[in-house]
Amino acid sequence: MLKRLLQVFAAPAAQSDPVSEERIPLAAAVLLLEVAHTDGEFHQTEQDLLGSLLKSHFSVSDDALDDLLELAHEARANSHDLHQFTREINKAFSQPEKEQIIEAVWQLVYADGRLDHYEEALMRQLGVLIGLSHRQLIEAKLKVSRS
Repeated sequence: MLKRLLQVFAAPAAQSDPVSEERIPLAAAVLLLEVAHTDGEFHQTEQDLLGSLLKSHFSVSDDALDDLLELAHEARANSHDLHQFTREINKAFSQPEKEQIIEAVWQLVYADGRLDHYEEALMRQLGVLIGLSHRQLIEAKLKVSRS
């Protein structure tokens, strides 16, 4: 598993390379997992929503979902920070797409029905790392919390 993870992140990000195409969903999955675990609990509703978000926002197939989540758990366990994952997001997505990603992450935050202060702190950090202003971060939060 670690060998596969190293292949994904060690490979140069060429557009036609299938390994590089896995980098974005994997980076997103790691970020989503990090947020889901921030409050010390990983609820079934969060797990279900995580799969749904990966399928809808990153076109992950049902067949690939389990493998992606396994890689993401491994990457999360072996990473020291979120920079390598947010860097992939920054390279691949426009500002409006980043706003959509942060909305998806806010959906996961609110999946258990509450906002933990650790989750809020991590969201502020993620906003900065992917280049969103405080205003954009709050607008995404409000959009998700109202729905």
